[in-house]
Amino acid sequence: MGQDIEKSKYVVKEKLPVPFGTLVTMDIEIVDGIELNDKDHQSSFLFRIKSVDSIALTKSVIMEFKDETGEFPADEFQLYKYLYGKKKETVSSDIAVKIKKNYVGKTFKVVAYETGEFTGIPNGYFEYLPVRQDYGFHFRHYIIAVANVTNKTN
Repeated sequence: MGQDIEKSKYVVKEKLPVPFGTLVTMDIEIVDGIELNDKDHQSSFLFRIKSVDSIALTKSVIMEFKDETGEFPADEFQLYKYLYGKKKETVSSDIAVKIKKNYVGKTFKVVAYETGEFTGIPNGYFEYLPVRQDYGFHFRHYIIAVANVTNKTN
């Protein structure tokens, strides 16, 4: 009490036009992380969100996702296991190209919500602990998919 509280110059806002944690129906397309041209997403898949509750977005939003349906692998290893029912320690580039053909670019209708978390290393961290590879402290947005309703009728 009575202390000056420094307000953050950043505000965490949703990327989608609904509040965090709101279940909505989304039209999504599976995106190959290579499309983003960054090392963090090279063997990952993401959602390109095209509409929310049947309202088309003026510009699609690409976001990481977590799948609670068991139908949307988030990386090449999960996709291999999903397709062939067994884990693989390595996925060669030839196999990766083959398995992506029937997944990347596919569109689905999902029930999902936007959420996120703070992650990364804050300023001053390395004054106390050894340097390690990570990102600067930031908020990471992602989608939680709870149902695939692509072929379901309401």
